[in-house]
Amino acid sequence: MSDLLRISCLEEGIYRLQMDDPAAQNRLGHELAAQLCTALADLAQEPALRVLLLAGRADVFSAGGSLEVLEQLASRQMEERELFALPDRLLHFPMPVIAVLEGHAVGGGLVLALCCDLLVAASECRYGFNFTELGFTPGMGATTLLPLLVPSTLAAEMLLTARLFRGSELAARGLFNAVVPAAAVPDAALDLARRIALKPRHVLELLKETLALPRRQALQEAMVREQWMQRLCFNHPDTHRHIQENYLPASPPAQ
Repeated sequence: MSDLLRISCLEEGIYRLQMDDPAAQNRLGHELAAQLCTALADLAQEPALRVLLLAGRADVFSAGGSLEVLEQLASRQMEERELFALPDRLLHFPMPVIAVLEGHAVGGGLVLALCCDLLVAASECRYGFNFTELGFTPGMGATTLLPLLVPSTLAAEMLLTARLFRGSELAARGLFNAVVPAAAVPDAALDLARRIALKPRHVLELLKETLALPRRQALQEAMVREQWMQRLCFNHPDTHRHIQENYLPASPPAQ
């Protein structure tokens, strides 16, 4: 596979796609995003696959968009619509996908998790959307995907405040299927995968198509509105300063 991804068949019908870029904390730069899209397209053609585990590193699932990508958006060297390629690919994956959130997930990294069908998180790790902290509106479908999963009041709090919540704080609020200690996340996700993998493939494919439809429609809606909002933000003279001053360093959020 690539130098940033690892693909493995854990058990019959259960595959794992793991992001592994320690230097960049699995930030979604051009290379990682492109490799993820290619890997998902390849795995979608695997006839033995019944459920996919999407995982990151033990310390961080994904720290969101890379600084290079954000600066290219701010300088108009990149179009906002390009950010939707990976969420769209994930939402169109034909089999159920489980997000294995053993580590922190921030910004676009958490959006990727919202595009999965089940989410298992760590009680002590941090999860949130830091877009407004960086001086621009949320993207990648966050504004429409999040309200499908949690009450509107929680969605507003997460998107407006840019606060990073511990998994334990979100345990009873509808975002995750399970919240367990970080060390137990892989096993909890694998247990869910085993229950799914026992079912007939054609049944899983039909059900996945139906369950993902509202999120695919929500992503299409977000493409129009979010691109418009972000274009306005990136044209604002203060946005570049906000990005430079508030971009998280290459380390996971403090626990």
